[in-house]
Amino acid sequence: MSQQSGLQMQTITGVRGQFRDAGHLPDGSVPEVIGRSWQRCASRGLAMNRPARQDPLGLAALRRQRERNHDLLRLATPELDLLAHAMADARGVAILTDSRGLILDARGDDGFAGRARRVFLQPGACWSEEHEGTNAVGTALAEGGLVEVDGAEHYLDENRFLVCTAMPVFDPSGRIAGLFDLSADARRPQTHARTLIRLAVVNLEHRWAMQAAEADGADLLVRLHSHPSWLGTPHEGLLAFRDGRLTAANRIALGLLGVDASTIGETDWEALFDGAMTGEARLLHTRAGGVPMHLRVSRPAPAAPRRRPTPGPVAEAQAVTVRGGMVWDSGTDALLARAVRAADADIPVLLQGETGTGKEVFVRALHRRSSLADRPLVAVNCAAIPEGLLESELFGYEDGAFTGARRRGSTGRIRQAEGGILFLDEIGDMPLGLQARLLRVLQDGEVLPLGAGKPVKVDFRLVAATHQDLKTAVAEGRFRSDLYYRLNHLSVTLTPLRDRRPLDGIVDAVFAATGAATRAIRLSDEARRRLIGHGWPGNLRELANLLRTLVALADDGAVIEAEDLPEDIRAEAKPNPANPTNPMAGAEAPAQPSQASLVTPAVSASPGPASLRALTDEAVFRALAGTGGNISAAARVLGIHRATLHRRLKASG
Repeated sequence: MSQQSGLQMQTITGVRGQFRDAGHLPDGSVPEVIGRSWQRCASRGLAMNRPARQDPLGLAALRRQRERNHDLLRLATPELDLLAHAMADARGVAILTDSRGLILDARGDDGFAGRARRVFLQPGACWSEEHEGTNAVGTALAEGGLVEVDGAEHYLDENRFLVCTAMPVFDPSGRIAGLFDLSADARRPQTHARTLIRLAVVNLEHRWAMQAAEADGADLLVRLHSHPSWLGTPHEGLLAFRDGRLTAANRIALGLLGVDASTIGETDWEALFDGAMTGEARLLHTRAGGVPMHLRVSRPAPAAPRRRPTPGPVAEAQAVTVRGGMVWDSGTDALLARAVRAADADIPVLLQGETGTGKEVFVRALHRRSSLADRPLVAVNCAAIPEGLLESELFGYEDGAFTGARRRGSTGRIRQAEGGILFLDEIGDMPLGLQARLLRVLQDGEVLPLGAGKPVKVDFRLVAATHQDLKTAVAEGRFRSDLYYRLNHLSVTLTPLRDRRPLDGIVDAVFAATGAATRAIRLSDEARRRLIGHGWPGNLRELANLLRTLVALADDGAVIEAEDLPEDIRAEAKPNPANPTNPMAGAEAPAQPSQASLVTPAVSASPGPASLRALTDEAVFRALAGTGGNISAAARVLGIHRATLHRRLKASG
């Protein structure tokens, strides 16, 4: 069950009937925010038993809306990724909408997403109160704050299977820019949804305010909080001033000062603080009175000037971003666009690249941008499933097909992908016998489950991926040549990190994605040079795990030095004159670092206030706090296995 007990649900169900018949609510029968929303819905003439009906935007129109919300999408991606991981474990979806409630992106558990699509909880659909009655998205936008709508509290009968928690995102000018929502089955508990949503919004609004201060040319950045230990964290208030006038603020700052968003652009320093505007840390009283504020005043770093495009490969690599655990630039964007066109035209896509280059991320981006975005994406890792189980997992089976088979059988992954995309990861590890069966499915468009008497028609698009050289595998007899040519209509190869350009820009982008700037953590020039010179055999996954761990272990305001890096990266890297961007290019790739070196950076030998044990405890605490106590999500943040984190917590008592 969800947060409401069965008895409470029955009570609300009875109240719904009374409201439907008489149009009024007994005092205290539902939360006030739900009651206000029901009244608004009734005043619009919306019927509770109205069936779900929407006309979601098509792919082109949705893409235009995403472009209009480019800043929101770019800044929200790290938080949306973390929320999606948490909701995949909770069998739900994480959603980002624009300021009107139009869903821009939805990620999480594929099984629940399929059920949600039946009520149009999908990208391109609008979930304002006008469209969907009382629901977390529309009601949070109407109320301007965090809202949870559980089961029968939804106004429309067809939405009562949902439990949803949503909170608006405010831009630095104080306007609602969009909203995060977590939606799941009302029968499953949502124990950490409120915490996860609040943390996501706080982190996003903090980064947005910092970037606005830099981009708008502010000459003064003020960090404030009633307690000094909160300064330098995402929970601090941020104010940006230009020529003495307030130009940007996050929601926390407005709340601490007791003012609303209308003050942004209209208020100066003297109207807010008792005290002179100087660049130092001190305690000041606010004009609004109340608790004194601790201030840290500085001058924001100016935004990097945009360089004019120049001919050649440098121009192609300028716009480097990190989204969903993958490096994107004009080159990868072009590859993705080709793959989307192929998938839309029912042309198989073969994705090749080393481990850690982001093949799965690429496929999920392909799915979201394709015309099949509202259809299932079914992923199968051919290397992770034992050979004896892979056949039944893929093709399904009938009741009694073999000893231990489930009653009523299993549809299999191929049939689960009906109308959508089947993603076969590490297809180079598929046994030869199953390769022949897969080839027959692709040729005939039908699958024969184990124990079945006749085949079943199937219709899906295929994307396959591998880190192996399939041509070599064919020559060695490990992969069928006929299946290879059936798959290899459009081949997309993801470049390993060591060959990406400019590598220094990629290191900077991945470091920025850790949120280091919000805690004033920097890389020293020497540490940055060593990172650029490393061969990165684990590709982006290795780089991202290392930088995330370094930032988690660092104190606020710290400078990460070369001595803090793992031993293999600390080794002197000689510049390569042929490629100043990557000093290691053309040199022999360094040996694969140990797992310990990827997860636990070396601690400087210089004296420090904290031991390695204390630093590790702090990293674990930050990860758990940042994920609302979700063990799986915290383990992903730390770059370790969930079982390892369980053992670490048990050892800590």
